[in-house]
Amino acid sequence: MIHAVSFQHGRLGYLDQRFLPLKENYIDTKDYLTAVDAIKTLAVRGAPLIGIVAGYAVSLAASGYKGKKKNFKPFFTKAVAEIEASRPTAVNLFFATARMKKVFRKHFAAMDLPQLAEALRTEALVIHTEEVLRCEHLAAGGLKLFERTFKTILKTRKLRILTHCNTGTLATGGLGTALGVIRAAWQRGLIEKVIASETRPLLQGLRLTAWELEHDNIPFEVIADGASGLLMQRGEIDGVITGADRIATNGDSANKIGTFNHAMAAFAHRKPFFIAAPVSTIDRAIHSGTQIPIETRGGDELKVIFGRRVAPERIPVSNFAFDVTPAKFITGIITDTGTFKKPYKF
Repeated sequence: MIHAVSFQHGRLGYLDQRFLPLKENYIDTKDYLTAVDAIKTLAVRGAPLIGIVAGYAVSLAASGYKGKKKNFKPFFTKAVAEIEASRPTAVNLFFATARMKKVFRKHFAAMDLPQLAEALRTEALVIHTEEVLRCEHLAAGGLKLFERTFKTILKTRKLRILTHCNTGTLATGGLGTALGVIRAAWQRGLIEKVIASETRPLLQGLRLTAWELEHDNIPFEVIADGASGLLMQRGEIDGVITGADRIATNGDSANKIGTFNHAMAAFAHRKPFFIAAPVSTIDRAIHSGTQIPIETRGGDELKVIFGRRVAPERIPVSNFAFDVTPAKFITGIITDTGTFKKPYKF
């Protein structure tokens, strides 16, 4: 059993994913700033898991406050702002903090600080539980979609499915989104092999998805990010399924950098390309992908691998963390409340 995140006795526990698969390093903390740093540094990552940890971070901030109630509101506002500034693209973070702020507004006047901290802790636990259940519902719906979409292929053989980045337990705290669908399809006997792209620059596919697939004894192989077009050209990939960090109301979907490349290759070779994400990933305030903020990160994520420099510091690089796949290239968006097809209207 993979335990990506836990919350017991007022303490947040999480698996530091920066060291996987070479080392399983679990962190235990009561400090909300440690949780903020975990989100910033990708010790925890994946849109749903970021939302879960953000909820717990708000709870830790409240329970760790030692001052007077009259000073709590500005402290709370500052703490939430720090949490929200940790990652700009994943909307689940803001979905979680919005719910925590709603609890604060509802109970601040009537409750003393210990009661308020308990109310916030309860809400964070509910957010976590709901995300786990969303994964289960999403996987069930995705399985049915796979059975319909690949019906002809499944009459003669099992499927070879490409996925990008990591969308399993390490990204969601539950069964997973895209990887949850793959797990359900594997258990039903539909999968021959999973093709995981390496996912440069931080190698979430090579390090994390491969680790989860190996853990579950699901057959897989890892390919370079740029190899997917060749394999589709050869007929060695039947379809693609990825997650998303933010979905606009028109269906444009932001996901880990490189996703758009796979979507274009799938479109060119008439292969289905699916997004799998909980409804908490849909940002109803954003109407197209052009409005989604794209995070850029430090150049050393490209130039340094596991502490070893592979390019001189002087080399200029651009390190985009995400890209946006336009809705027209997406065959279907699988959510925990159902599967949506074009034209998308959320």
